[in-house]
Amino acid sequence: MRAGEITGGCLCGDVRFHASGAPRRVTHCHCDMCRRAVGAVVATFATFESSRVEWRGPLSRYDSSDRAWRGFCPRCGSSLCFGYKPRPDRIYVTLGTFDDPNAHPASFHDYLDQKLSWLTIDAHLPTAASAKRSAEKRNPLSR
Repeated sequence: MRAGEITGGCLCGDVRFHASGAPRRVTHCHCDMCRRAVGAVVATFATFESSRVEWRGPLSRYDSSDRAWRGFCPRCGSSLCFGYKPRPDRIYVTLGTFDDPNAHPASFHDYLDQKLSWLTIDAHLPTAASAKRSAEKRNPLSR
């Protein structure tokens, strides 16, 4: 692995990825759709510019809604990524598929209103919405 490169892949190893540089952010998503897609109580994604992630192997795609698609391995079924159709320049890679997920701790929560009631979370992290509002206050031209 080259310096600054992040690697990972599916359970069976048929699909691998290489990302250049650190993710823009890592977010715990609590929405029902993401939980179902990854089969867990929370889905954690690392956000990258699409051009910085290279896929090797037969990544399959499922259009999960009119606005989103999910990438997965057709052999083992591992959930590998998420794409938001109005924003094709970004890709959200499931953190659990990283070879070294410990190196990239989450920094946000999204859709906390859909969080499972019994789940205890790391409350020190901001929500994605509050972080966006804070950034817009600091730089009003970024809207």
